[in-house]
Amino acid sequence: MGLLFISCKKEDDTAEISTLPSITSIWPDSGPEMTIVTINGKNFSAVPGENQVKFNGVDAAVIEAGDRQLQVVSPKGAGDGKVTITIQEQLAEGPVYTYKTPPPSEYLVSTYAGSGTAGLLNGPATDAQFRNPEGVAIDAQGNLIVADRQNHTIRKISTTGDVTTIAGDGTAGFADGAAATAKFSSPWKVALDKQGNIFVADRDNFKIRKITPAGVVSTLAGSTAGFADGTGGAAKFMQPLDVVADDQGNVYVADNTSHRIRKVTAAGVVTTLAGDGTAGYQDGNGTATKFRNPSGLTLDPDGNIIVADRLNHRIRKITPAGVVTTVAGAGTSGLQEGDALTAKFADPYGVEVDAAGNILVAELTNARIRQVSISGQVTTLAGSSAGFADGLSNSAKFNQPTDLAVAADGKIYVAEVTNHRIRAIRKI
Repeated sequence: MGLLFISCKKEDDTAEISTLPSITSIWPDSGPEMTIVTINGKNFSAVPGENQVKFNGVDAAVIEAGDRQLQVVSPKGAGDGKVTITIQEQLAEGPVYTYKTPPPSEYLVSTYAGSGTAGLLNGPATDAQFRNPEGVAIDAQGNLIVADRQNHTIRKISTTGDVTTIAGDGTAGFADGAAATAKFSSPWKVALDKQGNIFVADRDNFKIRKITPAGVVSTLAGSTAGFADGTGGAAKFMQPLDVVADDQGNVYVADNTSHRIRKVTAAGVVTTLAGDGTAGYQDGNGTATKFRNPSGLTLDPDGNIIVADRLNHRIRKITPAGVVTTVAGAGTSGLQEGDALTAKFADPYGVEVDAAGNILVAELTNARIRQVSISGQVTTLAGSSAGFADGLSNSAKFNQPTDLAVAADGKIYVAEVTNHRIRAIRKI
């Protein structure tokens, strides 16, 4: 009996993995010229220049690139049409981008102080020099107080437009005492109380400092880097970025890398108001909540603390009793207007509340000033793309706006780190 040999060819059940670029979505899919558009897909190049992106056949600038996502700027003069990407002669077609005319501008952006050259120079506002101004606040007389971060000083811009140095000798260090010889190390943001005292989030000294109207600098709380509640020097902060003072003399602190909001009484007693110390997102009560690198604080008319929760891309609210809720932001980085809880932010960094109760947001990565209205709608108040340009608000440009303050006349002042300027926004 013979043997029967059957030859079987094993089928390869492993599908070939495509390396061709493809586009799954774009957002937003409509808007004006020079809008930042996120393109989602796969097999993109992480080198921006290797992705040839076109809107209706017109080249678009690629500003961020990764394997699955690109950020591009919608080009001028393209007109409605498909978005395409070509990588090493491989073409991918995406959805249509529709151009929309921006609404009429209601605001005008101008340079209030700073020549744009990094330095330490007092004098007339337009000639003065700052080096990475990070925080702004307004005193009772209408003067603008500036945390001039990399000059390690606290500066003042008077209502007549003269820039002077209030405290700090211009070198990084730590020293209390007379304002002229005191030292700070990367003072981040500032706040004032009703008595005219200036409070400073002295980031790299891990302390909250106080400057009296008489020009005496002292340490309210903090010692070395870490986390500890306690009184004065027994307390520890990880990275205090912002401060705000209430009518009772308490100072609240955005403790960035501790992911907490801290409270300091006038006697220097430090407690934790909200946040459990781990980076995350959780509304709720007090220390059962979570933040992710909170960077900006302000108070609303009801005494609630408004928080720019930077890496959660959200705006949060803390009641005086410590109840935390989300005011705006879907929680993912992006640029989307509309209903507050579906709107998107990209690194909201500074917050302020205007006289009408609207929340204003200095948005670091989107290079815009956004507004969360009392009716719960998010819009862009000023800014278009990263850069420097004064003019109408829908074409003006900011570069890393970090903080803002609203004057009694409604004018908004913006600390702009990368352009070394203080900008002003006024209604036309």
